[in-house]
Amino acid sequence: MHKVYSSIKKAWASFLVLSLLLPLLAGLWPGQVYGASNNEGSITLTADNEFTLYLNGKVIGTGNDWSRAYTFPLQIQTGKNVIAIQAKDLGSYAGLLADLSYMDENIVTDFNWKVSERYAGGWEQSNFDDSSWSRATDFGRYGTSPWNQITGMPEETSARWIWAGSSNYNSPVTEGYFRISFNVTEDGLAVSNPVQSSGQFEQVDYQLKPTLPMPPSISQKLPVVNPVFETAEEQGSFVLTSQEAAQLGNSLVSGQIFLDQSSARAIKVTNLTSNSGGTLVDYTTPGVEEVFDYYDIPEQEVSLEEQNIVMPDPDMVLDAQDLLQFDASSSLEQSSQQEMNQEAPSNDDAVMQLDEIIRTAGTDDFANCRKSGNEFVCDFKKVLVNQQNSNGNKVYVEAGGKLTLITPKVTGKYGFWGNYDLKFTAGEKANIYIKGDAKFKKEVKVPIFGFNISAGSLGAVSVGVFLVIGVDGSVTFEFQVDQGYTVTAGVKGKTRVFIPIKIQPYSSVDKYLTVTHKIEGQITAWAGAKAEVGLTIVGKKILEVSVFAGIEGTGKWTSSTDVPSAMSLTIDALIKGEGAVFNKSFKLFELRWNLVKLEKNPSTNPGTGTNLARNATITVDSTFSGYSAAKINDGDRNTTLGENYSWANDRNSPLPQYVVVDMRTANSINRIDLYTSQGYPIADYDLQYWNGVTWVNLVQVTGNQDLMRSHTFTAVNTTKVRVVARKGPSHQPGYVRINELEIYGNPNLARTASITADSTFSGYSLSKINDGDRSTALGGASSWANGANTPLPQNVALDLGQSKQVSKIDLYTTQGYVLADYDLEYWNGSTWVSLVKVTSNKDTYRTHSFSPVNTSKIRVVCRKGPSHQAGYVRINELEIY
Repeated sequence: MHKVYSSIKKAWASFLVLSLLLPLLAGLWPGQVYGASNNEGSITLTADNEFTLYLNGKVIGTGNDWSRAYTFPLQIQTGKNVIAIQAKDLGSYAGLLADLSYMDENIVTDFNWKVSERYAGGWEQSNFDDSSWSRATDFGRYGTSPWNQITGMPEETSARWIWAGSSNYNSPVTEGYFRISFNVTEDGLAVSNPVQSSGQFEQVDYQLKPTLPMPPSISQKLPVVNPVFETAEEQGSFVLTSQEAAQLGNSLVSGQIFLDQSSARAIKVTNLTSNSGGTLVDYTTPGVEEVFDYYDIPEQEVSLEEQNIVMPDPDMVLDAQDLLQFDASSSLEQSSQQEMNQEAPSNDDAVMQLDEIIRTAGTDDFANCRKSGNEFVCDFKKVLVNQQNSNGNKVYVEAGGKLTLITPKVTGKYGFWGNYDLKFTAGEKANIYIKGDAKFKKEVKVPIFGFNISAGSLGAVSVGVFLVIGVDGSVTFEFQVDQGYTVTAGVKGKTRVFIPIKIQPYSSVDKYLTVTHKIEGQITAWAGAKAEVGLTIVGKKILEVSVFAGIEGTGKWTSSTDVPSAMSLTIDALIKGEGAVFNKSFKLFELRWNLVKLEKNPSTNPGTGTNLARNATITVDSTFSGYSAAKINDGDRNTTLGENYSWANDRNSPLPQYVVVDMRTANSINRIDLYTSQGYPIADYDLQYWNGVTWVNLVQVTGNQDLMRSHTFTAVNTTKVRVVARKGPSHQPGYVRINELEIYGNPNLARTASITADSTFSGYSLSKINDGDRSTALGGASSWANGANTPLPQNVALDLGQSKQVSKIDLYTTQGYVLADYDLEYWNGSTWVSLVKVTSNKDTYRTHSFSPVNTSKIRVVCRKGPSHQAGYVRINELEIY
């Protein structure tokens, strides 16, 4: 049996924290030779013996002395750029050396450069086709013999001496034509077509500092770690016998670094404690800068092969706490826990603890992973957890199905003084089930399969594919997940002596996800697939990127896919990417959209029409430190616990607490929706309105346990609404919370309109435009889209049936596929008149207010879709008020 590893715990921090590195290390930045406009870069180069330099077809400069470097300013343009260099050799050695710098990023001469021995007309132009040219040959990094140091060349450059042909000595090619294409985008600088490697990183170069070989007496005492699926502890200890310590002699001292090249593992001795039983050795993993003078991985894109596949121990289950959704930073939540402990008996004995859960393998477990074309497919079935503690609480979790990675690639480069980049590109499909019966609070991460990609003898890039299942509470559950994504996620930046002084995350993602479910209980649960990609050098994790795709369910319910629930349930789809640089962690992206939302009764559907509370003034009796009354009407219906989502009354303030919503002008209202916090609903409260003289009751509620509750009543005219919060939840009755309050009166005119459109894509429907569902999910289940190959603009018209006064239109489009350019128009009885013109839109939801007009029709003129699919336009919902 493989014990649960509790060592993999990641404290994901805000990327803003990383930005503090910049001012702290500002003194390490080099001075700029040229002063700078936003598009100005520079290049420093030399050639043995002479060169002519071009940028995008224009001559920039020449040089004829190989012993010195020449520096030229470059006017870099957004998009594609091409550096072209004609170099000539007049002696026994030949070589070209260059370092281009732009916006704190560099491109250096290496095997990504294209070269030809023969002149071709227009070879220096940016549109020249060099696809038939060879890659340049690498003849060593800067500083190598016979050139050694070059006057004017940056001392820390990672540039390589390159030339055409297989030899640069004793009758080399006398003239070479060199090219490198690169793109400049908002994500920075990138070589257009990096070298395509298969199965491993090529031409990795490094130089070790003085270290000692690690003897078996040490290596055999270190914990055994699977580097693809597990992370080695940064520090630890072991005991050497007196004889083993004596054999090491004077080399066993604090600060000594031992290196085991066969396992790519290094340790640094930090403390020694000797007694009659032997010597206790405390150690840590040394920094890369302590082991290497340099470690260079040239930029390249590595495709994964069959030999890269690594299978985990069949019994391996890892602890993975990084997805737990708790906010323990607020003192209110800390005091909440204290009050719960005082007011309710402890359930610790009833809930399975982490160290009690040990996996028992199922007798029919299996995993079959293979390469099929450009895909890696893994069919599997695993019993993840099967245990019962002394209190009789059972924990059983089983998973199975198929995971597929589509054309996975890892693109990377790394240098001790220069640039780094680690990018994971893949499509992923998962058709899996996860089912179980449990009462516990934990998350487990189960390896399914992985890849190990050599990056030199002492470095490697690993890709681990995991199932992640998490439960907080008591639950019987069954998820059937059919999901997938295509993603590019990465971290890049600049280093100085291996220290990152610039960190830039980047990502793009497209996805689909559907789910069936059957859940009973009161929990938060999540499940899905996760891919983790990391660069490790001598056991030190340097760069890391991870992508999780799955679902989260929250609520108190009994529900199934085909049976309406009598309670409440929310299931969200979630795709999130995270990155880390030298263990400094941050979020790359997060996409979340609702799959299932079941409420207690039909009246609890989210409100439609104009929410009159949005522009109201809020006053409250008191507010807990860090919380804000502004959260009550900020338009965010999220019921998550914490100061980022809700208002809460102050510590020790008496109940009832009064919350007044002043609309400032009289409105006819007939509905109020109240959203409170997960696990902390308001148990007892009144809703009241102001009649001009006194407060009058609309609704009185006791014993409430719902997070969202809708209240309808006979319409009243009023300027103010008040919540009288009398009692919080049973475990914390002295605190009351409101996440959102919405007030409604006027209806959404689009709900009863008839709709026409120029065309509709197969599987999509016009009826989605006014079905009352504001979901911005991608697909025919949620939106309308124009037909294939139909010309733009596409017109969508809503006929209201009779003339109505209109002053506001809300438009919901699709996540990742927004409507970029469009017009909103109204019919004046004889022609269409423009209300709003929008260009370069990037928002999935957009509201448009204007002076009231009387009309019987509204039209959307869809002129352009998103940049990556400009010919398709989508509308998920349109609301007219």
